[in-house]
Amino acid sequence: MRRITIAFAIALGISLLSIAVASACGDKLLRIGRGARFQRSMHPATVLIYLPSNAPADATAKAPKLQAFLRKAGHKPNIVQGADRLSQALGSGHYDVVLVGLAEVPSVQRQAEGAVSKPVVVPLIFNASKAEVAAAKKHYRCVVKNPNDGDEYLDAIEEAMRSRMRARA
Repeated sequence: MRRITIAFAIALGISLLSIAVASACGDKLLRIGRGARFQRSMHPATVLIYLPSNAPADATAKAPKLQAFLRKAGHKPNIVQGADRLSQALGSGHYDVVLVGLAEVPSVQRQAEGAVSKPVVVPLIFNASKAEVAAAKKHYRCVVKNPNDGDEYLDAIEEAMRSRMRARA
C-alpha cells in the first residue's frame, strides 16, 4: 500500500509541475512590474483652460482634476478664470490650445487670433443636441463633445496639434 501511495504522490507532483500557465486576455499586463501604463501624448501641448468669471461651481471644481489629467498625459495645462486673466495669459504666454465652453468661443477666438502664439480654440460642448454638435464640428477644427470623458480631451488636443503642424508646413 505504501508503494502505491508514493507512486501516486510522485505522479501527481509530476503532473502538477507540467501544467502550462494559460493567461487570459490582459492578465499578462497585471503581473508584477508589468502594469498598464498611462498613454503619453505624441504631441505635447501647452494648454490654457479658460473658465469664465460666472462659471458654475462644478466646472470650477473639475478644472484642477482636468489639469492633473492633462499633466499626466504629457501636456502643460494652465487654468485661468475671467476675461482679464485670459487676455493677460494670451498676451504673456505661449499656448498651443485653449479649452473653452461653447458659449464663450466667439470672444475667446477673437482674443486668440490677436495673440502671438495663435492658439487653436477647442470648444467644450455641454448638454447639446445632435444638431448643435454637428454645427460646432462643422465650424471648428475640433471639439470636445463629452467633457466628462478624458479621452475626448486628449483626442481633441491631438487633432488641434496636428492641424497646427499642418498650418505651419
